[in-house]
Amino acid sequence: GCSWKQRFAELCEYKEANGHCRVPKRYEKNTKLANWVDIMRRYYKQHGKKQDPVWKNRFAQLEAIGFEWEVKIPAEDFWQERLNELLEYKESNGHCRVPKCYEKNKKL
Repeated sequence: GCSWKQRFAELCEYKEANGHCRVPKRYEKNTKLANWVDIMRRYYKQHGKKQDPVWKNRFAQLEAIGFEWEVKIPAEDFWQERLNELLEYKESNGHCRVPKCYEKNKKL
């Protein structure tokens, strides 16, 4: 397993690179981070109101770096996210002609 501190550090690096903590659910560069972020949101929904000091502290650390418990992506951010995915695709494949049934990223 991986420690909470290690994933938190990875999230901080992601934020530094991307300007936000909204890691996509299918983040190819770090699928474990994407899963961890999803688990943090679900755990918060289930246990956020309880006074467990360890988790209360973790939630506070996440909030301190701008972590959002519910993500509603504005259209502009959504567009930018897809553009970034397309640029990654181009870098890997040398072109922007994404097949209709692209398995790695069906939304692209």
